[in-house]
Amino acid sequence: MYSIAIFKDGGFRYLPSVFQYSAGVAAEPGFQLMQARFRSPLPIKEAFILIEQHLKKIGRPLTAFAHCELRSPRQFDDQGFIDFNRTYVKTLEQWGIYRAASIGSEFINPVARTNVCPEYFGPSEVEMYAFTFSIPVSSEVPRSFVISGGGDARSGSEPYRERIVAYGDTSKEGLKIKMEFVADEMNKRLESLGFHWGDVTSVQAYTVHNMGGLVEEVFAKRGRMRCGIDWYFARPPVSGLDFEMDLRGSVDQIFI
Repeated sequence: MYSIAIFKDGGFRYLPSVFQYSAGVAAEPGFQLMQARFRSPLPIKEAFILIEQHLKKIGRPLTAFAHCELRSPRQFDDQGFIDFNRTYVKTLEQWGIYRAASIGSEFINPVARTNVCPEYFGPSEVEMYAFTFSIPVSSEVPRSFVISGGGDARSGSEPYRERIVAYGDTSKEGLKIKMEFVADEMNKRLESLGFHWGDVTSVQAYTVHNMGGLVEEVFAKRGRMRCGIDWYFARPPVSGLDFEMDLRGSVDQIFI
């Protein structure tokens, strides 16, 4: 199970994970999570500018930024992913969200994230597809949450090649192992935030491999897709990864 931390300035709680993102977020009492999807994905720098303008327009602080979905041109190698993430968190640091590690204190990054690489018609640079922010609510609403994208690799500091489950095996059996691993990780994150699969209202899967013959056994029979499943023909962000998922629950969506 993950530990839970509360990001009071944002109105949400989160699951501390790696420096570039948290493993998931959930609205605190008195708040709700709202997703804004761009009608067309924007280069990440332009997206951050638009997010600033949107949050200011609705009277929310920048710290209300809780989650984003990115689209990358191609999979990164390990060092490229680290370099990108170091650049990405600089904006969060300027917004008062991210805090780098220092002597006597660990890093803080409450923002959840998914980052995948569309196989076709992808971007020429990293773009933002959607973002999620918190808003105050005066009436009681269902608890809303977002679980970050999780791929088929164990946590750790070793190179991805050494952590990927069933590395290089995209046979039906290999893909099943990967899908089971990721689904179990989603379950762990859900339970850590106090939710279960019955609370999930949106399931997204990202792979270019044929998962169709495994959906019934891995998801449907186990109650992991009661709301259906959206399959994006895309790869996870790091070379060697083959399957990724993320989840949402009771998150309203708008288009901007």
